[in-house]
Amino acid sequence: MSSRWQHLQACSVIGAAHRRQQKPCQDASLSVELKGRGGNLQLLVVADGHGGSRYRLSHRGSALACQVSQEAVEQWLSSTPLTEPERWQQLLAEELPAAIHERWLAAIAADWALQPDAEHEPFSPLLYGSTLGLVLLTPQWWGCTGIGDWDLSAIDQQGQAALLSEEREHSGSEATGSLCQELGQQLWHERTQLQPLGAQTDLQALVLSTDGVRKSCATDADYLQLCAALLDLRDRQELEQGLAHITQAGSGDDVSLAIAHRASKQRRSSVLPRGWRWLLLLLAASGVGLAAWLIPRQETPLQAQARQLCANPEQIQATLNQRRAQFKALLEQPQLASQLQQLASTDPLGALIAASQSGPIPGCTVLNAELSRQWQRARATAVPAKGKMPAAAAPAAAPRNP
Repeated sequence: MSSRWQHLQACSVIGAAHRRQQKPCQDASLSVELKGRGGNLQLLVVADGHGGSRYRLSHRGSALACQVSQEAVEQWLSSTPLTEPERWQQLLAEELPAAIHERWLAAIAADWALQPDAEHEPFSPLLYGSTLGLVLLTPQWWGCTGIGDWDLSAIDQQGQAALLSEEREHSGSEATGSLCQELGQQLWHERTQLQPLGAQTDLQALVLSTDGVRKSCATDADYLQLCAALLDLRDRQELEQGLAHITQAGSGDDVSLAIAHRASKQRRSSVLPRGWRWLLLLLAASGVGLAAWLIPRQETPLQAQARQLCANPEQIQATLNQRRAQFKALLEQPQLASQLQQLASTDPLGALIAASQSGPIPGCTVLNAELSRQWQRARATAVPAKGKMPAAAAPAAAPRNP
């Protein structure tokens, strides 16, 4: 099998929820081939702006993150041979993150100077907050680094997908590492790896994505199934249409994907016509595998309640506001959670609130964001003022994109 990389694609699509709210797409992505010493290097990048009023220019922050990543890689590529993987491992873990962060801060400062608000408002990197994930591809090796809640998966020659890199420190929380924080070298280091490409490797493709794609799937197995199915979308128009279906059927968040295939003498071709490939994408995005689709299943009261709320996002806040006392009661009496879930058929909203205490509800970003806000409000009234540090003052992480 050849080690060449081909069919590089990158695409970002505005989330269905952001489209309804008339917000800009806060994701950005790129795929590019760069000329270097001793050969060419392919680069994949995805970035996800945080959104929200505190990060109101994050759509510019994510776009500039992609731009400066390419510039920084080009700088090192001009002086560092691709035949020195140990040196590139060091660059990915230490020097490249620092160079990207420095360039990004300079770029957003220059962008801020052109903004109308610059005359009467102080500059803050928070305005441009964004995550960043990048993958470098050569005939001899591939490597990755970045910060925040992006995901990287590998597809083997049998069409099976495996998750290679994910954010672990803030897993399960509504927080993420960000470029707008001080340079967290350790956060970058945890996401850094470099893998050699031997002649016998089974690797077929790499899929880099922002968190909106994975959040559109009910389980990690569904996400991996989705990544494998996406490999059959070989042109940008079809990929863009697929991502639009994913956000519509899934999280409603902005979604970005960057994909690279390895060339082979026997190119993998789909045994399914395009219409069936779309069906696989939609099933995976909505959290339903193909096998489960063939077997009828009954929707639970909790799932029906979540679906009803997500279909009417403008009503979510008012609906949950009516249950403020229930949020506080669950914090003070945790044993109530099991009782509420047992009564899901008579009080599905109460069961949903109880279930959200232990983790996000699959498939609806807007609902989870409001549930998180309600829990924070309940904790603020239940904990004395000298208790925990407010989230806004905590330096550890930036909020995930709503």
